[in-house]
Amino acid sequence: MKPYIVAIFNQKGGISKTTTSTNLAVCLAAFGKSVIVVDLDSQGDSTKSLGIDPNVKRGVYDLFVGAAEIEEVLLPTLFEGVRVLPSTYSLAGIEIKLSELKDSQRTLTNILGHASLDCDYVIIDCPPALGILPINALASAHAVIIPVTATPYANDGLMRTLPSIKYVQEGLNKNLLLQGVLFTIHDRNKTARKISELIRSRLGGTVYGAEIPRDNMVIEAATARLPVCVYAPRSPAAQAHLDFTCEFLDRHQKIAAKAGVAVPPPPRREEAVERLSHWQSLHGNTVGGAAKDRVRQGRHELDRRLYGDRTIMERLHLGVVHFFIENRFSLVAFLLVILAAVVTLVGMGLEGVRLLATTVGLS
Repeated sequence: MKPYIVAIFNQKGGISKTTTSTNLAVCLAAFGKSVIVVDLDSQGDSTKSLGIDPNVKRGVYDLFVGAAEIEEVLLPTLFEGVRVLPSTYSLAGIEIKLSELKDSQRTLTNILGHASLDCDYVIIDCPPALGILPINALASAHAVIIPVTATPYANDGLMRTLPSIKYVQEGLNKNLLLQGVLFTIHDRNKTARKISELIRSRLGGTVYGAEIPRDNMVIEAATARLPVCVYAPRSPAAQAHLDFTCEFLDRHQKIAAKAGVAVPPPPRREEAVERLSHWQSLHGNTVGGAAKDRVRQGRHELDRRLYGDRTIMERLHLGVVHFFIENRFSLVAFLLVILAAVVTLVGMGLEGVRLLATTVGLS
């Protein structure tokens, strides 16, 4: 049976496409499924989140230009059942290369169609904007999932994304299914609630019931280069991603049933959580230590660029400025002390100043 191919796409950036892709992949693997992640973003965040060095020699770019076969590019990850077709920095120049090829919008379709992919799912992490790479992803996919945040600008992005999907459905891929819209980085404030209600009223059951909440653990996990479902399996975001994966599997079962294809049900949720916790115990400390080293190295590099060959006084001045930028309450307290001292001196008058000078031995 050929794998079910899903593109994670939204024309707007910063709405957790990579977070959705990687966490869906590891959650599917935790439910016993085999998954291949295709990282089409030249920043390579999905590649890095799955523990792969972005400086690998071969990646998706080599597949697109015909310089390698899938078997030569496909890499295992830290998580059993998850493999990745990695992004490399050269992918940033793929638009020019593909523009020279015939039928360039179906390049990925031909690559995946002629390969024997022994997996259950292929998850494609798309870059933002409607370029040649997202079009390739949508042309090759069975379904598309749109992550969206409940903010005014993100809502506008969703309204621009839906016509783009329709464009592909009418031409390149008539079988492309909008499997769902997923709320990510979700807040519980009044504005977010109104926007989410508006989108749900427009799209109905297409919107997933699960909502991925705003959670600082997601940022910590990204620093550790781990999916949050592995970094903190019991966190609110991780539990929401599990809810989403359960919905995703349920929808796929119903879609497959309509096509006369039987998809085995996943194991119990508790088993998936146990597997995620096992991966956390295996990789959390190791990758977490490496993350601390990366943060430390980043600080040293930042210091070098900020200070360079400056004198000691210049460094001291910048250090004080940066201290007060990072500790605004200290700056406020310092300014209040100065203000209080000035007011006191003015209140004392000249006589008080002379008295103070005499006291400290200045006159």
